[in-house]
Amino acid sequence: MSENFLDIPPLIKAAEAAFQHAVAPSSGFRVGAALQTQEGPLFTGCNIESPVYLGICAERVALFKALSEGYRKFLALAIVCEEGVPCPPCGTCRQLLWEFSPGLHIVLDNKFGETQIRIIEHLLPDVFERGGRKPFKNKEL
Repeated sequence: MSENFLDIPPLIKAAEAAFQHAVAPSSGFRVGAALQTQEGPLFTGCNIESPVYLGICAERVALFKALSEGYRKFLALAIVCEEGVPCPPCGTCRQLLWEFSPGLHIVLDNKFGETQIRIIEHLLPDVFERGGRKPFKNKEL
């Protein structure tokens, strides 16, 4: 799917709404994410931390919510963060996003109307592949 066919503004708006629910007492760095499924529904997530530095990223929250509801095909993930600068996913999120959707569009918004779009494969050029195989490419999940 081309980025020209992605409906980016509602995706960013959903990520901004999720951002408002972030729990970040340790880092003070709030992040919101919105994942667009191929079938249409959006799943949002925010980062959640505990005071003892345990937590999970917004991107994984959105992905896990979608996966737990049975969705397996994804088009795009929008991410907004505290600093007002583009905030790409961390390494763990990049790996998981790639495993479930190697062609996923990553929409990075700086909260000032400037948007960057990347493909997860380009953010994670040397993916970890178990035994040289792509773990979910040929399997129905």
